[in-house]
Amino acid sequence: MNRLLLVVPPSGPIYEGHFPGRPILPGVGLLDLALRALAAAGASPTLREITALRLRRLIAPGERLELDVKAFDPGGRVRLEVRRAAEVVANGVVVLGEPLPWAVPAVPDRRPRRPSAVPDLDDLLPHRPPMRFVEGIETETDGEVVCSARVPERSAFTERGSAPALVALEMAAQSAAAFEALVRFRKGGDAGARVGYLVGARDVRFARARVPAGVTLFAAVRLSGIAPPLSTYDFDVSGASGVVASGTVSTWLTATGA
Repeated sequence: MNRLLLVVPPSGPIYEGHFPGRPILPGVGLLDLALRALAAAGASPTLREITALRLRRLIAPGERLELDVKAFDPGGRVRLEVRRAAEVVANGVVVLGEPLPWAVPAVPDRRPRRPSAVPDLDDLLPHRPPMRFVEGIETETDGEVVCSARVPERSAFTERGSAPALVALEMAAQSAAAFEALVRFRKGGDAGARVGYLVGARDVRFARARVPAGVTLFAAVRLSGIAPPLSTYDFDVSGASGVVASGTVSTWLTATGA
């Protein structure tokens, strides 16, 4: 299981809305392909943690990639590298196995604070359904936003009514994009949606393996670092039954409008 082939889908719902007119494989789509390939080779199909992940290059529909397994230990820790010929497009360390709910911190208490004069989501996010998971802005404070989100039943990640919990990363990234657009809107400056990318994740822990499709979750992102065009956010995604995932994501904002 040292080298595995990854065939990127040439079309399908994973590109519908990501992004209109310029289809790009979502970072979570690449991670999902890698995990499926590992499972087919005999590894656990479940993701427990992302120690560190860097998404270095954009992936177009139909590309052929190679997944190199640099290290694999009995505890489920795997060091991965995804290549396009000689070019490294992603690398990281993940831990496979059943999630450990006790390892994820509880969601902090938040007093409801409905934001005022929020633009339409089409004006905040370049994503469109079914790859737009964020459905609304629930609360907004300085440095933080909480968005309602769900995985559509016709999502590319949905199978038999549920999706792998790694979709929490996409919910966090889209919530971060909404936060950045709201900041521009509040300042009266360059408002409107901009294309951005999930470029990294670290210290991510999952409390469950899968989440039900069509059920509302809440993604909270808190700005923890910024060096434009790169921003870093601490996040948690939770639902009525508790935390789904928490950790840190990094996003890269382009100067391109949707």
